[in-house]
Amino acid sequence: MNNDPKVSDAWYTADGNDTDVVLSTRVRLARNLSGFAFPAAIKTDDAESVLSLVFDAFNHIDNPEQFQMVRMNQVDSIGRRILSERGIIESGTGSEPWRGIVIRNDGILSATVNMEDHVRLASFSPGLAVFECSKGVFAIDSAIQGRLQFSALPGIGYLTSSLSALGSGMKTSILMCLPALCMNGLVDRVIREYLSQGFVVQGYYGGEGSVSLGYLYQVSNGYAAGGDENLQITRMEQAAAKLVELERKSRQELAVSAKTTLEDTVFRALVTAKYARFINLKEAIELIHRIKLGLNLALVTGIGHKDLTALLYRVQAAHISFVISGGSVIIETDVQNEDLRMDRLRAMVIQEVLKEADIQERR
Repeated sequence: MNNDPKVSDAWYTADGNDTDVVLSTRVRLARNLSGFAFPAAIKTDDAESVLSLVFDAFNHIDNPEQFQMVRMNQVDSIGRRILSERGIIESGTGSEPWRGIVIRNDGILSATVNMEDHVRLASFSPGLAVFECSKGVFAIDSAIQGRLQFSALPGIGYLTSSLSALGSGMKTSILMCLPALCMNGLVDRVIREYLSQGFVVQGYYGGEGSVSLGYLYQVSNGYAAGGDENLQITRMEQAAAKLVELERKSRQELAVSAKTTLEDTVFRALVTAKYARFINLKEAIELIHRIKLGLNLALVTGIGHKDLTALLYRVQAAHISFVISGGSVIIETDVQNEDLRMDRLRAMVIQEVLKEADIQERR
């Protein structure tokens, strides 16, 4: 990425809590500077002022050398897509010079400037880690508030571009893999129950009917008003923990009632992933999470949950394009079509990670 932020793979290649079900946690805070229009209506000169003020605030926190500050016009198209795939910016974010990002070198903490809100701070973690993520992001929030004044009203809280974020400005998103609940036909009931409690459960990639591609679902708080931040964090942690328990219970039931079917699903996925020459993105996501199911059922050995989580990011289109553009990987000369080259490299990436993975036969 020419002049782009060099985000390491650190956070999503590490172990976390409950990673058999939870891939990652993100806690995000929305803030807007007093005296300036929100980004949707801001003038260019004012947006430049906001960017300068925010960058200056980060330059005055402890250990500022750990953070990179970059204007979006310095990030090339592949770099923007990679940042989107990692959840740091929204898809389609513009490259205007008055937009910017701040990223800690390990990628765990980040901030966007002049996008949906003047500032959106985010903390990422593998596994279920709402409390840990919130500590990190609120620490940065407190540090920059020493030099910035954010818009807020008594009795309401922070003012944000989204009505759902009014109050604490906090949105917690937990990415979960729920194959057993999907296979048992319980996921619709779970979604309705969580919606009734004020949470949002939605397919991460979409798919046919209510079953998300790769059985991946994002669970988030529906609103940020009411109660203090600690209460919101506790409710989110408890809701996610309950869903983890439901998935594990459903998995145990499937292991008894449909063991042969599960073996077939998992073994076919592993064989395809290890030996196919071309794997598109949709197929890759499905294969990775069927193998993850096999790992949870002790049907697969030689691979860990953190490896599969990291693989989910590494097979994304922009990540693959970046590797191809580097010219360091040799692809067979008979594979000339660009889409096929992407699918070929994706298969190679998957097979490198799965080289020690094997099936565990029933005894």
